[in-house]
Amino acid sequence: MSLESALRELGKEIQKDARFEAIQSAAAKNDADEALQQQMQELQLITLKYQQEAGKADEADKERIEQLQKDYQQTYEAIMKNENMEAYSAAASAMEEMAQYISQMISLFMDGQDPETCEPAPNCTHDCSTCGGCH
Repeated sequence: MSLESALRELGKEIQKDARFEAIQSAAAKNDADEALQQQMQELQLITLKYQQEAGKADEADKERIEQLQKDYQQTYEAIMKNENMEAYSAAASAMEEMAQYISQMISLFMDGQDPETCEPAPNCTHDCSTCGGCH
């Protein structure tokens, strides 16, 4: 099997995984949640207004900037408290854990570790200066 074939097989396995299915489902629910979508659009609008005001440099209205920052924080918190967004965030976290595991395994393979027996060190930070060793 070629490297490309092996990667494509890995992709198929990832897409069969329950974590992949969970993030796909959560993304679809977010897309269908009209209130959430409106809040996300509002957040983008606040960001644009902030950038415009901050772009005025010395002429920027500092009170307006502070209010925009407060509006941004409130809207962001409301978005993150939405049950669909909470589910999406949890699913995204699980997918990130999978991606880190895959990356760690590939790093071990690239370091010459035995693909049949090697396992990433628990709590790997990807910063080798913090590493206590994998073996």
